[in-house]
Amino acid sequence: MAGHSVNGPHQLRNLTLLACAVLALAGTATADAAACSDLEVVFARGSGEAPGLGITGTPLVSDVKSALPSASVSSYAVDYAASYDQTSAGPGAPT
Repeated sequence: MAGHSVNGPHQLRNLTLLACAVLALAGTATADAAACSDLEVVFARGSGEAPGLGITGTPLVSDVKSALPSASVSSYAVDYAASYDQTSAGPGAPT
């Protein structure tokens, strides 16, 4: 989306919820569907935040659950240092 910008947190939230809803509805049942959520939100907290979903991820997951009340929604907080001196994604990451 080069050249496009998101105007404010509400538009970002709405776009994220729309993307999540599309992904949830686009998925089809698998052989092991009983063991899986309909949707899993994977989120990396911001630099300097305590481990977990962070100040943005927590309300995002809450909003997704509210927007999709009939879907099972789980979340996964990416486990990484989230330090201010991290200058790359690490070995093997695209540059």
